[in-house]
Amino acid sequence: WGLHLITGQQADRLADLERMLHLFSGKPIPDNRENITIHLDDHIRSLQGKECYEDEMFIIKYFKKGSAHITFRKPELVDRLNDIIAKHYPDMLAV
Repeated sequence: WGLHLITGQQADRLADLERMLHLFSGKPIPDNRENITIHLDDHIRSLQGKECYEDEMFIIKYFKKGSAHITFRKPELVDRLNDIIAKHYPDMLAV
């Protein structure tokens, strides 16, 4: 994560998660110019000292060392995502 989150694999993964959760909830998929990575990066840069970002899908606690803890706010959407993963990769999720 570092001090900015504009590009890279973590940003892409987070944006992909957001897209899937929006798709499952029936909401429009966010434009690349207004997705979670842009909002999180703006939050990190504007609120130095505050280490937690929240929106309707995620609570993200981020750390100076570059890691983050992501909590999903809508567990029913995570269950749907896990069902799809389990269907295609049955040995990947714990029972």
